[in-house]
Amino acid sequence: MTSTYLSNLKLRWDKILEERPGLGILVSTALFGLILVLILTFASDRFLTVRNITNIFNQFSVYLILAVGMTLVMDTGGIDISVGSMVGIGTVILGTAVIRDGMAWWVGILLVMVGTTACGLFNALFVVKFKVPAIIVPLGTLTMFRGIAYVYQEGQTYFGFPPQIVWFSRTRLFGLIPLPVILSLVILVAGHIFLTRTRTGRHLSAVGGNEKAARLSGINVGFVRGLAFVIMGVLAGIAAVLNTARLDASQAVAGTGYELHVIASVVVGGTSLFGGKSLMIGTFLGVLILGILENGLLLAGVSYYFQRVFLGLIFILVVAFRTVREKREEV
Repeated sequence: MTSTYLSNLKLRWDKILEERPGLGILVSTALFGLILVLILTFASDRFLTVRNITNIFNQFSVYLILAVGMTLVMDTGGIDISVGSMVGIGTVILGTAVIRDGMAWWVGILLVMVGTTACGLFNALFVVKFKVPAIIVPLGTLTMFRGIAYVYQEGQTYFGFPPQIVWFSRTRLFGLIPLPVILSLVILVAGHIFLTRTRTGRHLSAVGGNEKAARLSGINVGFVRGLAFVIMGVLAGIAAVLNTARLDASQAVAGTGYELHVIASVVVGGTSLFGGKSLMIGTFLGVLILGILENGLLLAGVSYYFQRVFLGLIFILVVAFRTVREKREEV
């Protein structure tokens, strides 16, 4: 009796998964996150404090904004590891424009958006026009953009931004929810709608799934792939402004290591490294889980360097698991 009931339940679950392929990944990711929260709650009495949760979400917002753009890029079969360096460039532009050169705060933000969007266009140009592999171009601009940031800032660190910029990080809705968190969730929802409800968004998955078939279907593959990199540049600019406002400082080193964290979050959330499969809600869960994990390791007294070890190991294990699973599904 019990075995029959369990068998029927499994059949129903399998049928649901056939209709909604990404549901299994979302459920398993959410369960992992819940278990992680329970463990950390019992492990540290500081974990569920208002101050600690606020810290998690403040850091979470910048990563989530970048992860939305990374999800779009990876959906096309590409990957943008220059995203951390773009944040560095944006931070430097804001500091030099507002603090060093005395420009209005809104002019500084506008220049940041122009600068990081130009970085995205640069990546798109070489990927689309010169047919350079989508992993190779960001591999080069990862170093190039960071070098530009160092050269442009001339070794200086700028502090004391005007209140209009700091306002972005210190404002809280109802006195509780930080503005960057709200903005990141709005961008997440917009990204989800773009991917699932627009023709161009669906074309991203088509290009990543089978570029040749997409081209034969009349899809402008170059435009779609380039658009993803440009959007990544725009979102990197927003992240740079929020990151600078939170730290109230401008340094060329800003954003270092963000690329691994963002890519790992997107992969943990269920987006395929090989393109054609993306889950924006999964990206949200992935960013949240890694943010909670890093925070828990910090509360446990684990050094920053060992945190990088854990993050790299999780990335490898998740990619290995997803790869094995995808091969089994193909068979």
